[in-house]
Amino acid sequence: MEEIKREFADFNVYPHKVFVSVLLLDGKIYNWKIKNTHWTTPMEVKMRYSDFPLIDEGRFTVEWTSFMANNSKEHELAFSTWSREWYRQWEVSEKKVGASPFGY
Repeated sequence: MEEIKREFADFNVYPHKVFVSVLLLDGKIYNWKIKNTHWTTPMEVKMRYSDFPLIDEGRFTVEWTSFMANNSKEHELAFSTWSREWYRQWEVSEKKVGASPFGY
């Protein structure tokens, strides 16, 4: 089994990475996060217990990226703008957990 490298960013030190992750169900946003770490597998993500069988069916996939923040302004942009632009490549699933990454 391939080992997946986990990265961690210290948000108190610049520059640092802001990680943006998404869990897709059938190619649509099911759950998402912006944090100092990223998801690597669906098993790490909050989901409904009733949706667990969908993991074995291969219907969940995880994608992530990161943005480099060199100062507090870029850190804020990573959360407020850059991440939302990245999420726009997918539709939001009707089965999403929590709020939309777009605020609606």
